[in-house]
Amino acid sequence: MEQIDITSPDDDTLFTDEEHVAVESIDFQFEQSNKLRGIYRKLMIFNGNHCYQSIKNKHKRKYKYRIDISYLNPRPYRVHNIAWKYLYAALAGLSVSAIMIYLGWFSSLLNSGPGPLFTTIVITLLCSTLILFLLFAHKSYDKIIFKSQIAGIELIELINLYPDKHSFREFMGKFLVQIKKARARKKFTPSKLLASELKELRRLKDETVITEEQYEQGKSIIFAHSAFKNN
Repeated sequence: MEQIDITSPDDDTLFTDEEHVAVESIDFQFEQSNKLRGIYRKLMIFNGNHCYQSIKNKHKRKYKYRIDISYLNPRPYRVHNIAWKYLYAALAGLSVSAIMIYLGWFSSLLNSGPGPLFTTIVITLLCSTLILFLLFAHKSYDKIIFKSQIAGIELIELINLYPDKHSFREFMGKFLVQIKKARARKKFTPSKLLASELKELRRLKDETVITEEQYEQGKSIIFAHSAFKNN
């Protein structure tokens, strides 16, 4: 069967997959990008139960790693945060700037235009307001996160409703079905699922996809599971 090359000659993305699973067939793909945050993500579901996630962050390393989706929990959770303090501060700065600009315009009608100090203060306020708006956009986020089935380790992160509501929900519907199908094909017993997920987490730790701390946390949860103790 013909193998599919998912890299390009000018791609310097760090490829993380020690087992080098060949891409025999692509089930579907999904891309997300956020120019403000400088983030690009691409998910490629292939061979029925694998997912390559390619992540490119501005000013950070670019990397691509593989996850066996049969170990994912098909019930993702949402993390939503709005950085209100930056928004309120930005609106306050914008209000003060507007008042000062109005006063400067009014004083110019009285033939006593604003001086250099006044202009400097207004420009500084406007620049600070812009920075606060950018911080608000950067600090606010709405994520959908997939964890491993038993240990609950975060493995896949998506920006909610990107690039648009319709395409995101369409992908999520297909992805959730694919996760359930991948798990059903493996016919896991409780003890086999625990042992297999631990092996997958160890691989991801060795490939620096997850941290040592995450792996140890996941391992302790799996070791404490009743099905693992009775194995």
